[in-house]
Amino acid sequence: MLRTSLLLLVIATIGSVQAQAVRRKHLLMSVGGGIGVLNVYSDRRDIAVVGLGSGAFRAAFGYAVADRWSLGVHYDRIGSAWHNGGLDRLHMTTYLLSIAYRPWVSDRSAVELEFAFGAMAASLFPNETRLPYTTTGGAAEFGVRYIGMMSGTIGAFVALDHATSSSNELVLEGGLVNPDGVKSRIQWNSPRLTAGMGGRF
Repeated sequence: MLRTSLLLLVIATIGSVQAQAVRRKHLLMSVGGGIGVLNVYSDRRDIAVVGLGSGAFRAAFGYAVADRWSLGVHYDRIGSAWHNGGLDRLHMTTYLLSIAYRPWVSDRSAVELEFAFGAMAASLFPNETRLPYTTTGGAAEFGVRYIGMMSGTIGAFVALDHATSSSNELVLEGGLVNPDGVKSRIQWNSPRLTAGMGGRF
């Protein structure tokens, strides 16, 4: 009886592994968009803003190194065409390496927890000027994503992410942004909700 029960358990486990939405050696690609909030902190009060509604774009590529773990790259862009201070528009872009863990996987869906880190670039366009303030630095991101498969290769996702940047110096064409020669710095963070389509190969 014990041997029969163990055999049935092994067969069921093998069957569930083979039926997983994401398995080892799968390639995962996704692209989508959504909405977010930008919080920008700076000694320049005409730039700083909290709770700025923004649009968000997300693209990701991952390789499942195990049934539960993936490594990949993550590209995000969040920005707004309006600002309640001295900016006409602004956008932040991240280029991140990601580590994802799937705590729950079924035959047609999965939940991923993701941590990503890498580089970021920001462009902020002051009112009535064509030259942007720019900055580059580091960024990190935490997120959770639900993946649902609609066929053997095509699926959809919903993701909730929160990204934050390091504190970096603002520059204007490589020089200082302030006429008096005082350096200004900027740091930002952004929660966002995105959804889109993906592929599993």
